Amino acid sequence: MTERIPIEYFSTWLATGERGISSEMIATHLTGVPILPDRWSNRRDSHPHDPSDFRRCELLLRAVPKARQRMDSVGDLSPVWRNLVDHWDEIVALCEEESPGCFDGPRAGGKASKAYSLMKELIEEARAAS
Repeated sequence: MTERIPIEYFSTWLATGERGISSEMIATHLTGVPILPDRWSNRRDSHPHDPSDFRRCELLLRAVPKARQRMDSVGDLSPVWRNLVDHWDEIVALCEEESPGCFDGPRAGGKASKAYSLMKELIEEARAAS
C-alpha cells in the first residue's frame, strides 16, 4: 500500500478546485479520506471517461504536486486506471496539442478528439483484457 498523503495538501483544491468523480477518486485513494459521495466510494471504475474528466484530474495533479509523485499507485485501482496512468503524459500532451491552454484557468478547454480517441482505446483495451 502506498504511503498516504495528508489531506491538508488537498485543502485548496478541495475548497476551490474543479472536481469530479475521477479526481475525487484520486484524492480519496491517495489520502485514505473518503471524499466521494457514498454512492461512488467503492467504485473502482470511476476513472476519467473523457477529456473533461481527465482535465479535472490533471488540474488536481497540478494543484497538488505530491499527488503526481504518487500517481502510479492510482493505477492499482483497476485495469482501466492502470492503462490510463501508464499513458497519462501522452494524454496530457494530446490535450495540450489539440486545445492549447486547456489546463490554464477555470473551465479552459476545447475539443480534444485525439485525446478522447486514445482514452476510449485505452479503456476498451483494459476492459477486454480483464
